[in-house]
Amino acid sequence: MTTMVASTESISPNSPAFAPRVDIAPLIDAREQRRFVFCVFAAVLGYTFIIGMLVAAAKVPVASVFLGYGIAIFAFVTLTHMLFVGRIRGNAVRVSPEQFPELHQLLEAHANRLAMPVPAMYILQAGGVLNAFAVKYFRRKFVVVFSDVIEIAEQHGPDAVSFIVGHELAHHKRNHPTKFKWLTPARLIPFAMPAYSRACEYTCDAIGGALAPSGASAGLLALAAGGRLFPRVDARQYAGQAVVDHGLSVRMAEIFSTHPHLTKRVAAVLRRTAM
Repeated sequence: MTTMVASTESISPNSPAFAPRVDIAPLIDAREQRRFVFCVFAAVLGYTFIIGMLVAAAKVPVASVFLGYGIAIFAFVTLTHMLFVGRIRGNAVRVSPEQFPELHQLLEAHANRLAMPVPAMYILQAGGVLNAFAVKYFRRKFVVVFSDVIEIAEQHGPDAVSFIVGHELAHHKRNHPTKFKWLTPARLIPFAMPAYSRACEYTCDAIGGALAPSGASAGLLALAAGGRLFPRVDARQYAGQAVVDHGLSVRMAEIFSTHPHLTKRVAAVLRRTAM
C-alpha cells in the first residue's frame, strides 16, 4: 500500500500545521457534562453496592475487602488491557516520520492545535472495516486507525481521514478512555453508560469538525457507505433520514448503542457547519 495522497511538500499556510489552537470549551456537548455527573453518581452507588455485597459474603473487615478484591480486579483488568494493547503493537504498523510521514504530520498538527501530547498512532488491518478508536494503557495514549480508512485518503484526499483522526484525538483530550474505565460500575444502571458515550461522540465530532471542517461530513459518510461509495452520498439527504426513519425500532436500537446513529451525527455536523 502506498502512502497518503498529500505529500509533506504540499503543506501550505492553510493546512492544520499552521492553523490556530482550537478552544474545545464551546464544542463540548452539554449532554456529556450532565450525563457524566449522573454516571459518577451511579458509579459511586455501584461501588458501594459491590463492596457491601462482598463484605456481607466474606464477613471480613471492609479494608480487607478493598485490598483483596481491589488487587484481584486491578490485576485482571491490567492483564486483559495489556494483552489487547500488545496485540495492536505487535501486529499493526506504527506511524512515524519515516512510516506514513504525511499521516504522522497530520497527527502532530492536530495534537498541537488541541494543546496535547502527540499519542502513538497505529494502522491496523481489519478486513475491510472502516473505523478508528482511542485507547489508553496506563499513561500511554494510542490512536488506532483501520487500514481501509487510510485508503480513503489515497482515493479521495485526506479531508475525511483528517476528521477521523481529529475525532479520536478528541477522545484523549477529553480523557474519555480513563473516565469510562473508572465509571464501569455505572453500567449497573441500565442505559446510563451508553447515553454518556453517545454524548461523548457528539463532542468528539464537534472537535474533529473544528480541526477538519471540510472533512467532517465526509468522514462520517465514509463510515456509513464505505470508502468507495461515500462521495456519491448526499449529506443532507442522508441526514434527513434521521427525521424519516424514527420508528420505535430505530429509537430502541440507539438507546442500547454506545454511538448515536450516523444519520443524527451527520445532521449535527451539518447544523454546526451552518452556524
